[in-house]
Amino acid sequence: MKILIVTDLYPLNNLHKGIPLAIENFALALKDLGHEIFVLRADLIINTLLRGRKIYAQGTYEHNGIKIYNQNFVTPFYINPKIKDIDFDVIISHMPSGTLCAAKIKKKLKKPFMAVVHSSDLEVLKKYKLYFSKKLKNAYALADTVAARSMWIKNEFKNYTNKEIALAPSGIKKEEISDKKEVLKKFEDIKTFEIVCTSSLIKRKNLFVLVEAMKNLKNQNVNLKIFGTGKLEKKLKQAALGANIEFMGQKTRKEILETLSKSHIFILPSIRETFGLSYLEALAKGCITICSKNSGISGYIKNGVNGYIIEPKKENIENLINKILKKDKDELKKISLNALDLASDLEYYKCAKKYIENIKKFCK
Repeated sequence: MKILIVTDLYPLNNLHKGIPLAIENFALALKDLGHEIFVLRADLIINTLLRGRKIYAQGTYEHNGIKIYNQNFVTPFYINPKIKDIDFDVIISHMPSGTLCAAKIKKKLKKPFMAVVHSSDLEVLKKYKLYFSKKLKNAYALADTVAARSMWIKNEFKNYTNKEIALAPSGIKKEEISDKKEVLKKFEDIKTFEIVCTSSLIKRKNLFVLVEAMKNLKNQNVNLKIFGTGKLEKKLKQAALGANIEFMGQKTRKEILETLSKSHIFILPSIRETFGLSYLEALAKGCITICSKNSGISGYIKNGVNGYIIEPKKENIENLINKILKKDKDELKKISLNALDLASDLEYYKCAKKYIENIKKFCK
């Protein structure tokens, strides 16, 4: 099958910083499964400037064996995609700008069209009701089918469509899922509970509540490592003075996975996380994973079984960590093994195959 992915959230090269890799991972997985993939990168100049990212020249790029057509548009209201030279069977859109652009292509060529919904879509639908929201709703109406990036998004998006909503979660590579024996060892003789958070240091990630909770836990046998950089780094470091917190800066994914494999607890108290690949990485390393309610991977977590769901407030984080510290090693091991099972259910190619099954359903 020849698939055209339309989005503004796709890297053009290895130096293209600040772009989450979830959509590229979908593309690469589908390519590995034998499908021909093209990307139309509908870059909105206003959004790119607001995000502080570089604007790339229009033209054709190739990255990791996938051809990418970069087209720049000033605003989301005047999009006229040029797709004469692209031969494809089906359109998949990601992100609001991608869906607006894909709807134009659908109108013109009548090709099958799947719109994949992210947390950004819900934000647009709620915040920009006068004009942008209406155009986006019209674009979903043109889609043959829709898919949500996570369960909580699926539940909220039911308010905006009568269509059946599929799921399109991220996946983790099989070789990145730890061996069960290896995971059990780290819970055998715990001297200090190692907690990890991997995140951009920005407002939406809600890290000040985590820092404040850790300050109240400073006399406990816990240590928190925060990986990442961002606008709030200086303020967070100042707020963390006196707490058992290390700021690790920006590290490679390999370094983060190595740290997770030796750590006991992972927490990311984000507000409105689309899916959160970092949660999946933590589960794959057998960490006791704490996720915000109605955010990220929360729909896949069974509270107290393979992780924990919380309202991301200081007192809730503090109480939950204290609760985990009091559990015996057998209880911790059981949750850890269940976390590995969940990671296995969300393995990279399993997710990609399910994704393509949903695409084929509406292509018939």
